[in-house]
Amino acid sequence: MSEKCFSDFVREHLNVGHEMLYLTREDVKSLNIPKEVLYEQMEKALSMYSAGSTQMPAKSHVFPDTHSVYIGMPALIPEMESAGVKWVGAYNHNMRDYGLPALCAHLLVSDYKTGWPIACMDGVHIMETRTPAIAMVAARYLARKDAEVFGMIGLGREGRNHFPVVKDGMPNLKKVLVWDVSEAAMDKAIADFQDIVPVPMEKAESLEYIVRNSDVLASATFFSTDPKPTIKDEWVPKGQTIIVTDLHSQFHPDTINRAALYVVDSKDQQEHLVEAGYFYGTIPEPHCELGDITSGNHPARTNDDDIIVANPSGMAVDDFAVSPIVIKMALEKGVGRILPL
Repeated sequence: MSEKCFSDFVREHLNVGHEMLYLTREDVKSLNIPKEVLYEQMEKALSMYSAGSTQMPAKSHVFPDTHSVYIGMPALIPEMESAGVKWVGAYNHNMRDYGLPALCAHLLVSDYKTGWPIACMDGVHIMETRTPAIAMVAARYLARKDAEVFGMIGLGREGRNHFPVVKDGMPNLKKVLVWDVSEAAMDKAIADFQDIVPVPMEKAESLEYIVRNSDVLASATFFSTDPKPTIKDEWVPKGQTIIVTDLHSQFHPDTINRAALYVVDSKDQQEHLVEAGYFYGTIPEPHCELGDITSGNHPARTNDDDIIVANPSGMAVDDFAVSPIVIKMALEKGVGRILPL
């Protein structure tokens, strides 16, 4: 089935306008979307967005306090017949105060032809898998060809999900370094993933050590509108590729400003995030979007000594490039619940 007849496929399984599909996190996870499909959908979404063939307003943020945020993310992808809105809550003190994860997310997917809802599904698992997939897409294009050491700063759920796919972005991978403010989190990450990762995993002896000794360095830490960088610019070696999912809140702006290539997924969204105060100090205008690189419209790495920073802050088009795949697989396999509207 081609993506363009997704709406017709849905109509074969749902009474659109009268029924919708509900998928829990375990439902979505159980579908085991193939990695190759995920990479393909991410490259398509990035390229189509940068080509202007999608619609996606910048994220809307509302802040209950300085440690919490609600984020609304609508998107429309005509070529995939995919439309909907993602609603995210990020409460950094949830685990401490309520024993709940800091992040929650749901996708409300609409029928492309009528606007009626066809699915409500967990968005966390999709986000936790497509985010590392985009990081590995970025690594494929931006890392040095001889890159051997991957460093991961921040070992929450999103950071940990980089490990199963890191070899896909770094074919010459020889070692994985991990760092977290919690030593227990480092020990657990190695215990949980060493059998999956085909190279040695090691605890970095310090934050400085992992920065200085990684060819590709990723970070997935908490961020806020009051960022306090912890990574000193002089630690960052030449030739490093930095890929962040936390708005590079741990990096000093001097590092971002001396990058030979500063890449974002959305310039419009980047401007909105700058205005919202998510970045510390003054940072440069992005040189290009990641979709400009995946589509071949902008050169990737041209010099092995260059520092390159990729700041894919996450776009709704990423999620809604995956949602038709999830819905199709779920309806085919009978996963989830059909609810009346």
